[in-house]
Amino acid sequence: MSSKLLAGLLLSLALTSTGNALPLTNLYLNFPNSYKIYSWAPFCIGPFAYLYVKTVLRQSIRLTRLDWLLFLPMVLYMLNRIPFYLLSNQEKIRFIQSTNRDVSLYILEPEGLLPVGWAPIFRFILLLGFIFGTIFELIIWKRKIFDLKVQIEANKDIYRFHWINTSFLLLGAIASVLGVFIQLKFDIPVSRIILFFIWIEILLICFYLLTQPKILYGMTGWIQMNEPIRSLLESEEVLENDDDISHISVHHGRNILLTILDHFNTNSPFTQMGYTIADLSKEINIPSYLISTVINQEFGHNFNEFVNDARFKYLKVLKNNDPYFDNYSLEHIGNAIGFASRTSFIAAVKKRTGLLPKEYLTQL
Repeated sequence: MSSKLLAGLLLSLALTSTGNALPLTNLYLNFPNSYKIYSWAPFCIGPFAYLYVKTVLRQSIRLTRLDWLLFLPMVLYMLNRIPFYLLSNQEKIRFIQSTNRDVSLYILEPEGLLPVGWAPIFRFILLLGFIFGTIFELIIWKRKIFDLKVQIEANKDIYRFHWINTSFLLLGAIASVLGVFIQLKFDIPVSRIILFFIWIEILLICFYLLTQPKILYGMTGWIQMNEPIRSLLESEEVLENDDDISHISVHHGRNILLTILDHFNTNSPFTQMGYTIADLSKEINIPSYLISTVINQEFGHNFNEFVNDARFKYLKVLKNNDPYFDNYSLEHIGNAIGFASRTSFIAAVKKRTGLLPKEYLTQL
């Protein structure tokens, strides 16, 4: 869920950036029905940013009904624009021409049902509200990540990323408010400043995803507990059963993980070539999104890495149990543990160990 919300945030930022550049072109005059067609996107930046941080910190697997209501202002704003879309093409073109002559009309948005100037104020207040809500979430969750006995360094890195991301979003919002004020008061174009902050935000997120892709897997461990644990397998204690559908409780997570591990140990399904999370889901009758969430949260990596972990462990079993193991080709060994080709087996071994398969196999 969190990765989808991050994608939504990036999309909203990109569309907002593109939309702010469109007045510099003739697109609106050539296609008047496209005037501010992107205008829903700025209303989604705040909800996506807030929900992304909230779902990561709370390790949510789905949004609640109240969460979906955060997008209601966007819907109301688009309804506010209905009068403009009811105009004829000629009337739309005349209005667009007037906004080209007077930029304040473009900013104050007189084309809707709301009084002139209310729409941008409404948008900025909402954005600032969501940003401060995000900051509040970060503050109240700091103790669970930094102050409790069990601490996980990867979670600290993700937490810092959220602070940096939210800080730049706040700076961008403040710059937008000041930019609009300067534009209206002194007639000084400042749209490039607003675009600059949006681009910095997009580049920042992309940079983190390129350098630390595990951010997409969310927090490791089960930090929605008062006293988080590093692994579901460290304790045989039956923990409380939490029926909240917004996240996987420790009790539920432990049951899912033990079911997966028992299936892997008993049936070795990962030796099938092209084995997917959908295959596992059918075999153990657990939805794919729950399997993915438990693996991400427990081990801090994705399903493919989890499967490769199992394959490498099984490789040791094959070598110890098969007296003819040393006579097999690399392609045969790779196929035996689930790799589709000799090349993919070699690449996986090298990526994991830094060694060629022959070197690695001699060390087993």
